[in-house]
Amino acid sequence: MIHVGVAGAAVAVRDWTRIAAKRGSRASVPAKRVECVDACRGVAVVGMLAANLVNVYLRHVPSVLAHNQGPSLRLFDLPAPLFQFLIGVSLTLFLRNRIATGRTPAAARFDAARRFLLLILLGVVLDGIGGLSPAPRWGVLQTLGLGGLLATLLDAVSPTVCAVVALGLLGLYSGPANGIVHEHPLAALAFVPLTLAGVLVGRTLGPDGDARTLLPSARAIGTAALVAAAALFAAGVPFDKTLGTSSFVVLATAVSAGLLYCTAALEVRGQTPGWIVAIGRNALTAWVTLYVVVYYPAWLVFPSWHRLGLGPGLVAVLATTALLSEGAVALGRRGVRIPL
Repeated sequence: MIHVGVAGAAVAVRDWTRIAAKRGSRASVPAKRVECVDACRGVAVVGMLAANLVNVYLRHVPSVLAHNQGPSLRLFDLPAPLFQFLIGVSLTLFLRNRIATGRTPAAARFDAARRFLLLILLGVVLDGIGGLSPAPRWGVLQTLGLGGLLATLLDAVSPTVCAVVALGLLGLYSGPANGIVHEHPLAALAFVPLTLAGVLVGRTLGPDGDARTLLPSARAIGTAALVAAAALFAAGVPFDKTLGTSSFVVLATAVSAGLLYCTAALEVRGQTPGWIVAIGRNALTAWVTLYVVVYYPAWLVFPSWHRLGLGPGLVAVLATTALLSEGAVALGRRGVRIPL
């Protein structure tokens, strides 16, 4: 049954991989931001901030606000995989813009690989400080960087090969190979299909950067992933974000592609909310600020501080999420921005 679901997804994405092959990462595009991608990134980072802040502020986290609860799907399980998907979309845009400035494809891939290695290193440093440990630790940023790095290595191959690699990983991480995604690099490979799916969608962006060219591929991959998720779940593979099970990964892919479709449609109509776009353009700055402003004081300076009840705690979560987001935007306006 698992193989039927994966095979069905492979057939469903055939047409849009052909579109991706025609355009790819070497197509020339304007050196501008694509609003729908930034909007999705804004949704992802706001969700990630809120999901983690409830664990900082709330004495008892309600089930509906929890995440990483094993084989029990939660809304806050989805923001981090959304970011993983967007890493792939952004990679294609980054490579195109680098090539448009005169870099060779190989040099552009080297630039991208260096950025992802630095992202992994940044995650190791941030988590190491928080854990008061010199030993390297794996975490969210490291998983994002790993997905981007492997997607960069596969940039030169055809969309079909890229899809086959993603499907192979989905088959591998349907049980035996799974581990805790954000604790070990081998386990983190389970999230790589999300990034590869993002790459394939990003490759279909037209030369003029028109968001409407993303609509067919986002719709196709979202539909295929939703069908595959249902098939895998019916075959007994649970939705488990912590372990990165294949059913969860393809479900998260469907949600991510669906959100990109919606934001691309809004961009076509000129209705993209400017505030979420601004947050998305400064997403990594907001995430790093969470460590410095919230995590480190909570972990290191006030380790025994008392958490809050539900009402005051939710107010604190909303206020802190807003402050971190707006603070990152304000820093970005002053030229202080951690690029991604």
